[in-house]
Amino acid sequence: MFGLTKRQFLKKSKKSLQQTGIQMLALRGLMNKESKGVISLREAQRSLDTLRNQVENSFSTYEKLNPPSKCLPLQLKIFNSMIIFHSSLVSYSESLNNSEKGLTNEADLLLNESARKLKKYQEIALSLSKEIDSYLKK
Repeated sequence: MFGLTKRQFLKKSKKSLQQTGIQMLALRGLMNKESKGVISLREAQRSLDTLRNQVENSFSTYEKLNPPSKCLPLQLKIFNSMIIFHSSLVSYSESLNNSEKGLTNEADLLLNESARKLKKYQEIALSLSKEIDSYLKK
């Protein structure tokens, strides 16, 4: 199979970052709803499982891309950002599990860790999006 052109790869990368951005907003909304008691822990876990499947599908779709060799560093940066986002999902899932078990201190620590990773992902994704935009303008 032939690889993508640089422009095709950049457009697909941009789309992937946009999808992950939407998923990030969904996670943030889920965290807010759960912390305010709007939804139960079970509902939060079900929603999180659905979200995790979406993130894993996005990752596997992006992984199948065959970029030009000069775009490999950018692809690795995007993979890294996706891994950070997935790590945030896992931390939040562990937080929900600990909340269900009554381990509130551990749950709070994991929730803070998840929020920290989410913020880190957001910063990285924003800079990557700007980088992609600058390449697309050329």
